[in-house]
Amino acid sequence: MKSGSFLHAGSHLALLFPLMLFSTLSGCYVDVPPADPESVSRRLSELLGDPDPEVRRTAAEALGKIGHQSANSTLIAALADRDPRVRATAALALGRVNDQMSGAALVEHLEDPSEAVRRASALALGEVGVSAAHEGQILQALRNSDVSTRVAASLALLSLDTVSFSTDLVAGLKDSDPQVRQGVAAVLGETGDVRSLPSLVGLLKNDADAGVRAEAAFRLGKVGDTGVLGALSAVVEKDSNPTVREWAHWASRQIRTSPDSGSVSPRGQ
Repeated sequence: MKSGSFLHAGSHLALLFPLMLFSTLSGCYVDVPPADPESVSRRLSELLGDPDPEVRRTAAEALGKIGHQSANSTLIAALADRDPRVRATAALALGRVNDQMSGAALVEHLEDPSEAVRRASALALGEVGVSAAHEGQILQALRNSDVSTRVAASLALLSLDTVSFSTDLVAGLKDSDPQVRQGVAAVLGETGDVRSLPSLVGLLKNDADAGVRAEAAFRLGKVGDTGVLGALSAVVEKDSNPTVREWAHWASRQIRTSPDSGSVSPRGQ
């Protein structure tokens, strides 16, 4: 669900927060309130150039709450702010503004020096949506040497409306970090593609991390067919972790009771 606008036309109360905020930040009294969100956004956007980083951060946060697209270009510029708190807040605000023009800038900041900015960019990408070309850039970030960047990339992929099956995703299942492997397993499940089943079964049976195995079991319950029941049954009986056993049992039950359990088709077919 995309974030809605903070303001509603004709609502004087809805204008109260940004007007009070602007008065506080600018040090002046607003005698006559602006009549529309665009006017408030324009005045707040000017504060993104303030020398005080807390003023810039608070202005970016307010712009996100207003959610008017007139702030998009200034928030994109704020992604280059020298203060990581401002960059992270600007990224989240862009998600609320929900303009696809910000997608490319947000993808670039999946590799920001700040972990907070990387995570904020990943969350925002799930709101604005990205093109197939941007999906490729996110997959490239999934191969970054920094583990938190790879985690952010997996979060970004998982938050998209649709993700395509790819060998790059399958390669991500061999990541050294369990958070990345779990995120990629979730993304593979979301593709709904039968080609993901062998990889998910392999994780379920062999991954050293219980969270990854539990994720694989859950995803198999969503997209698996009767061909994976043997692997699930073996895990129910033998896995050392009770949570993994529970999810494997749940997945088996889901597949057995599903009217489509005989086969699974790739998404869109």
